[in-house]
Amino acid sequence: MLRSLAIRQFTIIDRLELEFGDGFGAITGETGAGKSILIDALAQLLGERGDSTLVASGADKADLTATFEPAADHPAHAWLAQQELADESIVVLRRTLPADGASRAWINGQPVAIAQLRQLGALLVEIHGQHQHQQLERPQAQRELLDRHLDPAVLERVRTTAAAHETLQQQLAELDALAGKPAEAELLRFQLEELETLGLAAGEFEALELEQRRLGSVDELTHAIEQALEALEGESAAAGAQVHAASRALTPLTRQEPELAEALDMLASAAVNIEEAARALHRLGDDLEHDPERLAAVENRLARALELARKHRVTAPELPQLSADLGERLARIEGHEDERRKLEAALATAEQTWREHAAQLSQARQSTAVTLAERCATALAELGMDQARVVFEVRPDPEATVARHGSDRVEILFSANPGQPPRALARIASGGELSRFSLGLIIAGADAGTGRVRIFDEIDAGVGGETAHAVGRFLKRAAAGGQAFCVTHLAQVAAAADQQWRVVKQQDGKSTQVRVEALDRAGRVTELARMLGSAESTTSRRHAKAMLDSGAAS
Repeated sequence: MLRSLAIRQFTIIDRLELEFGDGFGAITGETGAGKSILIDALAQLLGERGDSTLVASGADKADLTATFEPAADHPAHAWLAQQELADESIVVLRRTLPADGASRAWINGQPVAIAQLRQLGALLVEIHGQHQHQQLERPQAQRELLDRHLDPAVLERVRTTAAAHETLQQQLAELDALAGKPAEAELLRFQLEELETLGLAAGEFEALELEQRRLGSVDELTHAIEQALEALEGESAAAGAQVHAASRALTPLTRQEPELAEALDMLASAAVNIEEAARALHRLGDDLEHDPERLAAVENRLARALELARKHRVTAPELPQLSADLGERLARIEGHEDERRKLEAALATAEQTWREHAAQLSQARQSTAVTLAERCATALAELGMDQARVVFEVRPDPEATVARHGSDRVEILFSANPGQPPRALARIASGGELSRFSLGLIIAGADAGTGRVRIFDEIDAGVGGETAHAVGRFLKRAAAGGQAFCVTHLAQVAAAADQQWRVVKQQDGKSTQVRVEALDRAGRVTELARMLGSAESTTSRRHAKAMLDSGAAS
């Protein structure tokens, strides 16, 4: 149940707080008073696309909050638990719409994405708009209307297998696009031959650069090593000899000064390090030799690697991986036929699976179409079209291409008068007939909205007289054991309501505001009399009282 709705700075509503009870509630008021603004505000809380133009003029943001109290077994509780958003027995939705920036949303005080708001909203509320009947002329809308009464699992199997088929088709198209260029395979072979001729191994380029620097600096290295060895081992002031001399001078005095032991340890370490450094320099010096041929070979190999790297727009160290990648690509092209056969087999299997599921969906549609047509005809009779005939025609196409909606063409056929065969709804129904037909479908599918708050926004447009009474009775039934609301201009519909609110637009010359009043019986009599023609008319008021009494008794 929807328990409360709070609106701040939304279009021409400055501040509004409403509380709701069980049953059927009617929202009435003059044309243009702003009745549908309440529905618009609730739609925003249910995840409809936000729009900064909905923020009141001069305000920095609109702030909307709704509190729901779903039944204990309502599917919203399971969804909330799955999303870790459960909060005892109530559900609080909040959304802000900044005048400049993205909207924000919360469920039970926790920030959520608008998509989550939309998912939960679909479980809580069902809105039927005033122009809903106009959508019935579209074949897709007619199919979707029938599908709402099917087992969702049957529809999901068709969608899933169609999606798998689409993926395989895309893979096959990509494979054919790659293999459809003979010149590409030839180019790959040429490129691989160049790379394999170079044969650069992983890490080799860096090693070649180091070797090039060493071979190109033999004279400098030799001279530096000789100078270093002279300093370490030479006859004049050699570092090693001086360290040993320092140790000999200090050793006899360690008994007199124990702290000299630490200095002697460091000198001993220095002597070892000097000897190790000298041995390393000797080894390096022995390995150094002029090798112009090797230097030329290294430089040529480096130059070739750099040339190929520029050609392929990679760095030289990346050439080994490039060679591996090109090899895999060429192997895939050369193995195209084998891979294509595998994909074609998988595609045929996927199509066969889809056709089996599509056939099951078609059977389900045909069975449901008969039941829904019968219920719709019964509902239309209640709305004054007792001679109307309705057929949901389901035509399977055995040659249909794979599609997520199945293989059927669904069309609603309609006849309003006896003696006329049912024909396409879009071609023969008048605007008023379409409106009543839409109402009939809503009545026929009334149980589809179980557990949801049901909202009807001027769905009674184009009806009147006894039909309007029938609409009122239906809306009262739709709220039985739950809750339903209707924005209406018809007194017959409003009189059937358990609660009624009047929307009033107020203007002071500078601004426009909307006020919503909950009406008691006296207020309802006045409002119904206005809707009948005149709030001051004795006849209208007497009629209004009679309608209220009749509505309460129905």
